[in-house]
Amino acid sequence: MAGCLLAFGCELLEEEPEEEKKVDNSTYTYSYTCPTGRKNTIQIPNRLSATCKANWEYYARTYGCNDADNFSEANRRKAQCP
Repeated sequence: MAGCLLAFGCELLEEEPEEEKKVDNSTYTYSYTCPTGRKNTIQIPNRLSATCKANWEYYARTYGCNDADNFSEANRRKAQCP
């Protein structure tokens, strides 16, 4: 208890409850087709910026299609985002 004055006694002050931060956990479905013709879908968070959505989509497509030549670029892009 900080700031307690002995001359006036100490009262237990109830702290205001912190407002719960609401996190947008909604997602959208990203669909893509690999060069082999295989179709995939993945859920991507809506809370991301447009740039991060594109980065996550690139990451999903790169790994989902096993595009090993671009794994490092996909990792780099996704690492820029939460």
